[in-house]
Amino acid sequence: MPFARVGRGPVPLLIINGGQGFMMKPLPSRLEKDAGRLIRILPPDVSFVLIGYDPDPEVGLSLEGMARDIAEIIDGNFKKPACLMGISYGGVVATQVAARYPGHVGKLILLASAHGFSADGKERLQRQIRLAKAGQFHALLAEFTTVFRRPWLNLFLRLRLRFEGRRLIERMGAPGSIVRYLEATLDNEVAKEDLRNMSARTLILGGEKDQFFGGGMMEATASAISGAKLIVLDEETHMAPVERVSDVRKHLQEFI
Repeated sequence: MPFARVGRGPVPLLIINGGQGFMMKPLPSRLEKDAGRLIRILPPDVSFVLIGYDPDPEVGLSLEGMARDIAEIIDGNFKKPACLMGISYGGVVATQVAARYPGHVGKLILLASAHGFSADGKERLQRQIRLAKAGQFHALLAEFTTVFRRPWLNLFLRLRLRFEGRRLIERMGAPGSIVRYLEATLDNEVAKEDLRNMSARTLILGGEKDQFFGGGMMEATASAISGAKLIVLDEETHMAPVERVSDVRKHLQEFI
């Protein structure tokens, strides 16, 4: 499983990457770029380990299995209970870890995420699955050219896809792997009762208009987890961690 460690603190934060961790090949440059984004939003004294995804997952991949793998990583490498953060897709996995292995997670941060995808988010995932199965990678990448709040950032993505599309497609993960990871989240068995039994101190931080976890999904997660703190940034989308760096850093610093 690819990973990157930043900082030498004695108790690092464990972070599960977002969907780009399996959408794209786990090249060192990819992990370095993702780690760089995290450095900008985390307090300067926080060290962390960023975990990606197996580029060749087994048939029958499930959220339960991914949660078990993360729990084993915590068992062997972290002081329990650990501080666990999940970004986007990674937050769905992180919630499973906290729900199934409550003794492993002391603090849980869901960044631009929730315990499951919203109805609109599931529709987007199903569309991405169809495109990946059909090998329509250009159209699959185009799915992400509307995720920013700022129109000029979406325009930049569209222009980059237009002029660098072939190179971007070459960096994508295997279609079968992409499909397995996307399908695994559609089969989400975590129940509200499991969330109520969680003991981790929890922060849910995202944008009001998140295209994958909006529509009341973050609120539903917060209401189901005892004592969870919910912070919704007005008018922001799924890319709130990129577009509201200073606000996100402030809230993370207060919680961590």
